[in-house]
Amino acid sequence: MIYPWLESAWQAVLAQRDRSHHALLVHGPAGIGKSDFAAELASAWLCESPAADGSACGRCAACGWIAHDSHPDLRVLSPAVEEAAEGAEGAPRTGRASAASTDIRIDQVRALERFVGVGGHRGGCKVVRIDPADALNVAAANALLKTLEEPGAGTRFLLVTHRPDALPATIRSRCLAVPLPLPAPAAAIDWLVAQTGAERAQAAQWLAAAGGAPLRARAFADPATASTHRLVVETLSSLPETPVVRAADALAGIEPSLWVGTLQSWIADLQRCRVGAEPRFFPERAARLRTLSQQTSLPALDRLACGIATLARAVDHPLNPRLMLEDALLRVRAAWAG
Repeated sequence: MIYPWLESAWQAVLAQRDRSHHALLVHGPAGIGKSDFAAELASAWLCESPAADGSACGRCAACGWIAHDSHPDLRVLSPAVEEAAEGAEGAPRTGRASAASTDIRIDQVRALERFVGVGGHRGGCKVVRIDPADALNVAAANALLKTLEEPGAGTRFLLVTHRPDALPATIRSRCLAVPLPLPAPAAAIDWLVAQTGAERAQAAQWLAAAGGAPLRARAFADPATASTHRLVVETLSSLPETPVVRAADALAGIEPSLWVGTLQSWIADLQRCRVGAEPRFFPERAARLRTLSQQTSLPALDRLACGIATLARAVDHPLNPRLMLEDALLRVRAAWAG
């Protein structure tokens, strides 16, 4: 699916269909539809009867195979599933579920060598889509570099990321950047209202909390997601008066990735208010944010932001989620301790 705010970028890329760079780096903020954009572009490149504008027809054999994830000239690299260790006689050990990895590993990249080294099954191009590209670990990125430098004939790469700076400069330099923008707020609100049936004021609040990213904002239409987000914001708003243990009890059981991201947005709005700007993420709580920002200092808020950024690096695999939560809340209180 190509979302309305990506239409101009889509047409620009399609216009280069036959003379496009062999490797595109599709990047932009999280929650704007980059993955869908790249998937549609891969379909367009592999389609055997493209439409007049170069987009996929959706009817040919190639499009049918893509729809069923079985096209022989398409490879998609994403973080792998780590299988449970095998027991005796090759039987899986009980009590250990497979876990999702956060990395794209070197063995996945090496598996591409044969794919890029032979001709396409259908006589056209071959496509490798890597999403998210910033999940490539160091060894995998180094292995990919050689393939990017010497791609097989007719092989195209699509790297997708919202953190292009996390990729090695050697990878970025071998790709043509395709930046995708956030939509204008009014257009995003129109889309959210049409998608969810929400009132415009509610849609605007969701969009602000999502940093202007419509797909992230749409998630708030789910009552469970909205309730969790509201609990996190209300708890943060109650600090530093609320005791740390009570605040930690309120947030216990919430995935760290949820409360850490919201806390970082909350701190960013405090920093903005401290220098006289309007809050970006929580405009409906502007009064509370201004009050809190005047009770601390900008250096203290900067230290807090850096400390939470350090904690965020372990957000996907915290050794002890409760201790991580209490550490974060203690850091928040310390910003007002002086």
